[in-house]
Amino acid sequence: MILAKPSALSSSALRPNAAPSASVNPRQLLSAGPVQDVGAGSLQGIRGGPARGFSPVDSFEPAIINRRQPRTQEAQPAAAAPQSSGSGVPSANDKRPAGDNRSAAQIVDDSPVLKKLGRQKDIKFEQLCKQTGVDPKLDLKDPKQNADGVYRLTKVLEFIDSAKASTGGDRSSKVQGGQGDGNIEGITKDGDARHGTEAGMLKDFAEKGYSFLGEHQLPTTKDTHVKADGSNKDNFQWAAGEAGKALWFVPGLSNVLTGVGNSEGGFKGVLEGAATGYFNTLKGAAEGVIGSITKGRANPASMLFGAAMGALGSTEAAPQPVKDIANLF
Repeated sequence: MILAKPSALSSSALRPNAAPSASVNPRQLLSAGPVQDVGAGSLQGIRGGPARGFSPVDSFEPAIINRRQPRTQEAQPAAAAPQSSGSGVPSANDKRPAGDNRSAAQIVDDSPVLKKLGRQKDIKFEQLCKQTGVDPKLDLKDPKQNADGVYRLTKVLEFIDSAKASTGGDRSSKVQGGQGDGNIEGITKDGDARHGTEAGMLKDFAEKGYSFLGEHQLPTTKDTHVKADGSNKDNFQWAAGEAGKALWFVPGLSNVLTGVGNSEGGFKGVLEGAATGYFNTLKGAAEGVIGSITKGRANPASMLFGAAMGALGSTEAAPQPVKDIANLF
C-alpha cells in the first residue's frame, strides 16, 4: 500500500475534532506503520509541535478508537487519624473521632488524669460537667453516661495537665513528650485552687468555659506559694525559699535554701533540693577560681575573690544585675 503524502490528506483528517474523510480510512493509515512520523511532522508544521501526552493516534481517530485508558477514579484521601485527646485546643463541639466507639467507662480507664481527678471544692466538678456535657447525676462509668461529654472532659483535663509554664517554657518535671503526669496539681489542704497552677486553670475553665483555654500555658501569678512548674509549695518550702531570697548575698546558704524551696517536697525532695543548691554554689566558685587563673591572677587573694564572684554569679536568688557584674570577674 502506498501512503498518501501529507499534502494529499484532507484538512479534516488533520483536525482532531473533525469527522474522518470518506476517501481516507484512518484505520488503514494507522496499520501502515510510519504514519506517526508523517502525522507528527504535519502536526508540527501546523501546530508547532504536539502537546505533552498528545499523539498522532489521538488526532487521527478521536471518534473511532480511544487509545487512552479511561481515567481511574481518584483515590479518596485516607481518613484522618484520630487526634489524641491531648492535642489542640479543646472545643465545646468536640466528639469522639470517627471509629472511636469507646464507652464512657473505657474513656475514663484510658485517661489517668480523669481517673485521678479529685472532688475538692475548687475542682467544681458539677460545673465541669455542665461545661462539657457530662451528666453529674450519673457516675462517669455509668452505661447511660454521655460518652462524648466524658471525651470532652478528658480533652480539657489533658490539655491543662500538659500546659507549658506561665513563661512559655517547658515543664520538664511535669510534662514528657507532650503528655502531662496525670495529676492536676495546685490544690491546698483546704481544697482551694491556687492561681497559676493546673488546679487554678481548671477552676477558671469551670467558671468561664472554653473561652478561657486560648493559651496552652499556665497563667502568671504573684503567689509565692506557687513554684515555677505550677505546683504548690508547702509552708516549709515556702519559708526556705523566702529566706533564700532574702540571703542572696550569702551564696552558699542562699542556694541551699532556694533549692529546698524549689524541691518536690517531702524529706527526700528537701535533701535533693539542698544538695542541688550546694553543688551549684561549688560549681560557680570553681569556675571563678579557674577564671582568675586564666586571666593571669594566680595568687591566693585573686583566686579567693574569683571564687566569691563565681559563687555569687551562680546564686539563683541574686538580682540579675548583681549576677551580671559578678560574672564579669
